Amino acid sequence: MKAMKTNHCQIIGLLAALAAAEARPEEAPLGLPLASPKVKTVAVFKNGLGFVTKAGETRLQDGWALLEPLPAAALGALWIGTTDPKHPVTEVVSFKERVVESREALSTAELLAANVGKRVKVTFTVAGATKTVEGIVLSVPAERKPGDDALPAPPVSSAAGWAPAAGPKAGEIVLLRVMAEDRPTILSLPKAAILALELPANAPLQTATEKEVARGKVRVGGNPPTAGMVLNYLEKGLVWSPAYRVDIANEKMAGLVLEATLMNDVEMLDEVEVDFVVGYPNFSHAEVANPLGLQQSVAGFIQALMADRRSDAGGRFANVMSQSLVFNSISPEATARAENAYGLPEALPGEASEDLYFYRRPGVTLKKGERGRYELLRVSVPYEHLYQWEIPDSMQVDDRGYRQDPGRRPEPESQVWHVLRLENTGPQPWTTAPAFTMKGQLPLAQDVLNFTPPKARSLLKLTVATDLRAEQSQTEISRKAQTIEGRSFEEVVVSGKLKVTSHKAREAAMVIRKSIVGEVLRADQEGAVSKVVRKLTSVNPTSEIKWEFSLPAGGARELTYQYRALVYR
Repeated sequence: MKAMKTNHCQIIGLLAALAAAEARPEEAPLGLPLASPKVKTVAVFKNGLGFVTKAGETRLQDGWALLEPLPAAALGALWIGTTDPKHPVTEVVSFKERVVESREALSTAELLAANVGKRVKVTFTVAGATKTVEGIVLSVPAERKPGDDALPAPPVSSAAGWAPAAGPKAGEIVLLRVMAEDRPTILSLPKAAILALELPANAPLQTATEKEVARGKVRVGGNPPTAGMVLNYLEKGLVWSPAYRVDIANEKMAGLVLEATLMNDVEMLDEVEVDFVVGYPNFSHAEVANPLGLQQSVAGFIQALMADRRSDAGGRFANVMSQSLVFNSISPEATARAENAYGLPEALPGEASEDLYFYRRPGVTLKKGERGRYELLRVSVPYEHLYQWEIPDSMQVDDRGYRQDPGRRPEPESQVWHVLRLENTGPQPWTTAPAFTMKGQLPLAQDVLNFTPPKARSLLKLTVATDLRAEQSQTEISRKAQTIEGRSFEEVVVSGKLKVTSHKAREAAMVIRKSIVGEVLRADQEGAVSKVVRKLTSVNPTSEIKWEFSLPAGGARELTYQYRALVYR
């Protein structure tokens, strides 16, 4: 309860501070020099976020400069400063300014607004009848926003959070001065009732429209005549999508090309250095807008903070494109869409920073709304052909010994996949991305190449090997009662047999993995056993037996194993 009161007091204090800031008069007049720093570098992540650095020299007037447009930055990820530590930025004020623009009228209401004070002829409907009147346009009220009222209603606190203030009120009427019974009168017509409008030949067809522009002004300490402005911020609207092309025309070395498709919806990039980031970024407040951006009201900002605090990290990033740490098995899911165009001859330089890797591309020019394709890596890496048989556990018993619903479990697979095992011999990690495999000009397959650090190996699926036949069987050997900490179990011992038969004309390198919920007692033919206990409440470990061997052309191989599992009674 004490924590709840503290949070409430903090919110009230924040509201009061923001209200006081809005009531403060402007310290500098408009008409200040405009600071227009240019984008210098961008670090782009695969989850739709970009970290932007802008810089540029600007004139100052009494230490002030205008800054526009303000970036739509994330909470806690916007910094505005100067290149001279002797003259730092001491104050930043954001505000909204209404700008009037002349545009071509697009509706009857806008045509009427453009002809206020002019004589027009209006045809309208009332009570099902059509009428026409001639008169002088007095007024065409536009939308009225809550801020236009003298005393706007404050946001309301509720158990669910902070409810936003009332929305804008639409202008629904047109006022005309007309003659009725030989005397002037004022006629109010609903805009929706007007069917046609007749104007003089010289009537204006342009209407004045108002829009709000978010602006900012910056004060630099020491009142220098000029300053080098620097902006750093994290924003949404920049993303890169990777894709690989793998060429296995050479029998021992595969040609691997990594490309990036850069999607830009927010910035004007002109000869910018772009870093394509590989890794797992952690930006905990990326979903909350920075208050300086003026994208939401005080109530909306408080509501966003509450929602961000209540949400869990897993849910927040559930839909974000992510890496896969599985680099020695095949992932069933592709986390990015494929791109397939290829070009530049050399790989890009890059560098590692903590647990992230940055592929660096200088000289990128890309306008807002454009897309660009860039080659990041071109290498030759050693590879080998493998034939992989992945066999899931099929006994429907979990790690605690409980029986599982067989309808929820997939049927055991008896398919052998032809895969490539690629070795990353370079200094750069391979990011998770779709991979299109070719042999010269012949297309072979497309799957996902998982995240692969340097000196590691990764598997890439090609196709099902139809000339390798796989069979499996399991037989219960014994069953006896057992009690563990007062709980009754049945200890079941199972014997299993795997057989793979080759109809190929040449030798095949085999990799077989058998997953088991239970403890492996025996695995012949040099099967390697790994065991993991995932929970303290587990009575059955999660085990895997792995065999690697060469299967001769036209040959067959039989493998046996034995394990025990506890089944809750």
